[in-house]
Amino acid sequence: MNRKTLIAGLVFVGLILATVVLLRSPEKGARTPETAPRPIAKLTTDSFDTLEVTKAKATTVIKKDGESYKILQPITYPADKDAAKLAFESLTKMEFGDIVSDQKARHGEFELGDDGLRVVLKKGDKAVADLRIGKTTNQMTMTRIEGKDDVWTTSGLFKYQFDKDTSAWRDKTITSFDEKDAAKLQITTKAGAKIVLSKPAPTDAGAGPDWQLVESTVKVEPFDKSVPTGVVSQLATWKANDFADGAKPEDTGLDAPELTVTVILRNGKEQTVLVGKKKGDEDFYVKTAGNPQVYLVKKYNLDRLNKRPIEFRDKTLCNLKGDELTEVAVAHDKDSFTLSKQGKDWKATKPAGFTADDSKLSNITNAFSEWKAQGFAEENSPKATGLAKPTAAIAAKSSVKGHACQFKVGGETSDKSNYFVQVDNQPDIYTVAKWSVDRIIVKLDDLKKK
Repeated sequence: MNRKTLIAGLVFVGLILATVVLLRSPEKGARTPETAPRPIAKLTTDSFDTLEVTKAKATTVIKKDGESYKILQPITYPADKDAAKLAFESLTKMEFGDIVSDQKARHGEFELGDDGLRVVLKKGDKAVADLRIGKTTNQMTMTRIEGKDDVWTTSGLFKYQFDKDTSAWRDKTITSFDEKDAAKLQITTKAGAKIVLSKPAPTDAGAGPDWQLVESTVKVEPFDKSVPTGVVSQLATWKANDFADGAKPEDTGLDAPELTVTVILRNGKEQTVLVGKKKGDEDFYVKTAGNPQVYLVKKYNLDRLNKRPIEFRDKTLCNLKGDELTEVAVAHDKDSFTLSKQGKDWKATKPAGFTADDSKLSNITNAFSEWKAQGFAEENSPKATGLAKPTAAIAAKSSVKGHACQFKVGGETSDKSNYFVQVDNQPDIYTVAKWSVDRIIVKLDDLKKK
């Protein structure tokens, strides 16, 4: 290799190195994470201790107090710790990206107008930042500094974390404890029915023992051990759906509650819940003993807890296994039919000349294994339950002597989700899931072989 070739090679390598350096170095004035301009200084956990969140012209003031959070305005109340913590922490993670617009006319497009969500950060009485937080697009949230027109993309936070009214910021916890610490459960109704249960302490050997019946004013044998487990599980982490501030006792019914539920913990502490009247179609008034705050709880939120003593009785309606079931007879006006087992197959033997689609029969014949009710009717009169003129009658026969199930189906409950059902002319009336009855009292046209 001659000298000219060597020099040319060195020059070429140098040019490559220079190009790499230039490509990896920012242009003069280019932004890097360290040098990019910011409309406000980087926020830290020590930068602020208070948020003023304005949604729909109503402002909620939330202050951090050690590890907890409290609402200062418009009321004084504990804040939802998870929601408040998320909001405070997300602001410390906020990073600014690009300016996507400097036109005031576009603020509405980005949900950053003068009526948009506003969050003011304060340290004591001093404002640290005043933000409008807008829509989120492609994981970037549009943000504007109050009084400025520039719209910035930001990462690290989302609008939903702040877009809450005062009720949503409030702590909705009704009762809270460690489920394994529950030692005793007592339920009393307004009418005076009462049940008391206890649960021995768990051992090191494994899972704790089952709940045991101590006393009851009504018969609850056979005892359903799953019911107290469900009640305590609900109470352990129970939250309201809303608040009923200022509601009067005569309106809520909490001066004479329909149900009083007390759980006693192993350390001797008690948590007592009072269940009052129903409000509208879906809400109930609820409060805890010794606390003036009244909550609103949805029916679905209350169902696992709202158990009268009789609800602790086992609710098995019928338990005929498929291999012992021999006949199912349904009396249901013009849609009455009888299914009989012939060898291993099921056939429709009534009405005469009717041919059923065999593939549709298993849904009926399998319905009698471990069939359970939802609960018990509060009013047992034939008129109230519709059993004065039953909707249908169901009879299931078994090959095992003494095993058989007979039912009368009454009317629907007020919420249309259950039927009233009487078993073998017993005095207590069950409420049974509508779908579980409807799969048996089907129309003949739905069974017919097409």
